[in-house]
Amino acid sequence: MELEKLFFTQDDAQFVHEQSLKVLAETGCVFDDDKALDIFKKNGAKVDGHTVYFTKELVDKALSTVVDSLELYRPDGTIYQMGKGSRTMCTAGSPPYILEDGKFRFAVMDDYVRICKLVQTSDCLDMTHLNLCDTYDIDRNERAYHMMAALLRYTTLPISVTSLMTAKEDTGMVATRLIDMVSQFVGKTNNEPVLIGCVSPISPLAYIKEALDALYVYCERNQPIQLAACSLPVLTSQASLMGTIVQNNAELLAAIVLIQLIKPGLPIFYGNTSTSTNLRKVSMALGNTETALISLATAAMAKFYHMPFRTSGALNDAIDIDFQAGVESTLNLMCGVLSDVDLIYFAAGMLSGFNVTSLEKYVVDEQLIKMVKRLYNGVAIDKTKDYTAEIKKVGPKGTFLYGRTPKEYRKEHFIPDIFVKQDYKSWESEGSVSIKDRASEVVKQRIESYQAPAVTPEQLKVIEKYL
Repeated sequence: MELEKLFFTQDDAQFVHEQSLKVLAETGCVFDDDKALDIFKKNGAKVDGHTVYFTKELVDKALSTVVDSLELYRPDGTIYQMGKGSRTMCTAGSPPYILEDGKFRFAVMDDYVRICKLVQTSDCLDMTHLNLCDTYDIDRNERAYHMMAALLRYTTLPISVTSLMTAKEDTGMVATRLIDMVSQFVGKTNNEPVLIGCVSPISPLAYIKEALDALYVYCERNQPIQLAACSLPVLTSQASLMGTIVQNNAELLAAIVLIQLIKPGLPIFYGNTSTSTNLRKVSMALGNTETALISLATAAMAKFYHMPFRTSGALNDAIDIDFQAGVESTLNLMCGVLSDVDLIYFAAGMLSGFNVTSLEKYVVDEQLIKMVKRLYNGVAIDKTKDYTAEIKKVGPKGTFLYGRTPKEYRKEHFIPDIFVKQDYKSWESEGSVSIKDRASEVVKQRIESYQAPAVTPEQLKVIEKYL
């Protein structure tokens, strides 16, 4: 399914590409690191100070070596395939707060472990993220490793990471240690892909050393990279959506060139998390329609370049699991899924932009994921079947309700198990249980029934000091 084609034609994508080439040739992109500048110089790019100017030929060379799919090792050693419309659903990431019992508080390691257990017991989440939530009770210099140890102990899903610098280590050192942890746990020693790293520009048109230090390590260690432009119209990109899309595309192309110069053929996810802007509060507005339109443009440009791509999922600006959260989450998630997305970040669990995690929202969003996936599958049409036969058999004023539940019903009709699907009186007679209360009960049941994956003594040695 290609929803993006209703909004962006091939000619539109070609126009964005040409405008981006003009930006890269005339304005350039800043790289705040001598190593990157030397790589560009050796490959014929014009460099003035920290600004790199790109020729069409250099961009074309990089795009000639990108790939459209990849394989990644899960912590249990099995292989996970991505690309070509894999629609991988990834967890929430990086929120500092937890919503619990109607109150907001800073997240701690116990929250992180509970989320791990909830994610592991999900039947529709496919990938997890290192920064499921912050952990304010753990030393900031060691948080990343405690988080990774928890992921490896409590989940078997493939892993994505954002390597953040600490007071003791730069992002490259953090990335190296994280890759080492997962590789040793999985039992891989030859730089096999065991995680996906995230690298983002600083809009407009710049990559700082902290991002580049991690990028070099991902390239050297053969780990796939997902790029994520994240600009705010009127603040860090121009007001028009097309101007923002052109700028973001130029930013992504600049990094794609660098990565392919270092490691030709390394898998890259073309990604964009740019949003609308709330100028009244000078903040991002993730739940706006314009955010979804940028997601559709992301799909169009990634397909233009024959690259796997990522968009953001059930993101919203709501502060509770309410109508606003439902509308905005649906808008964002649906646009990605119906565009054959390869990777959806923040597919479940988020409130208030990137600020809040709710375990109940995870469970509610799972219902949304299943409904959108059902929508994606469309209506089953078998043109070898005579659909009139049963109509004729039942006849006017008859009933189709007889015998066992039809296999077509079981196959084609999705029945949510949390949403209210009964009349008011029936709901009232069964205790008037709200959706949030139902979700809370599901969370409780899944965490209580959780069983940790088996780990070997050798695997435990890799992570035990952080548990």
